[in-house]
Amino acid sequence: MFRNLEITDITDCVISFNYSKTINQDVNEKIHQIFKILISSNIEGLISSYPTYTELVIRYDPQLISRKNIIEKVSHIEKNFESKKPLKQAVFNIPVKYGGNYGPDLKNVSEIIGIPELEVIKIHTQNIYHVFMIGFSPGFPYLGGLDKRLECPRLATPRIKVNAGSVAIAGNQTGVYPSESSGGWRIIGKTEIKLFDLSKNIPSILSPGMKIKFVSI
Repeated sequence: MFRNLEITDITDCVISFNYSKTINQDVNEKIHQIFKILISSNIEGLISSYPTYTELVIRYDPQLISRKNIIEKVSHIEKNFESKKPLKQAVFNIPVKYGGNYGPDLKNVSEIIGIPELEVIKIHTQNIYHVFMIGFSPGFPYLGGLDKRLECPRLATPRIKVNAGSVAIAGNQTGVYPSESSGGWRIIGKTEIKLFDLSKNIPSILSPGMKIKFVSI
């Protein structure tokens, strides 16, 4: 099924299954299917696993399970799970205030790509985005599905402070800063939804594999 699979030992107890050389939503969705089956299998010795853009990274206890057995179990899942597209998921809506103080880079993005600001907002809100992975900072979603017309380079000099909830674009990706941090993505709007909250049992509202849509308010 995965012709380009590469297995790499990151440490003596962490192994990476890399399924693609390029970012691909279909491959990413299959990685999430394998991940979900793996974590629900209660495999003794499996400490943790995490899906990224193109990889499934697994940490295990070599005293309880061997590297060979980990590879065999993942291979068995790959060969036996239904290799069809996942069932249609509910879409998580994120309300966004665009432009002005909420999106200080919207005007600049508009100028760079040659599309009026209102059209940028319209295009940004019309797609459904796929959460490829969570990273950079806790709860930060890397979203695929950005319209090619909105592709825009990062800032030449990153900001020292980006407000929590900032919705931004960089290259062919879009995302939301869940907490205040530095950052070099171009900010086009802001949401009041708290994407990461340590007081909750599951701190991150978003998770890899989810579908989201931005809604202009």
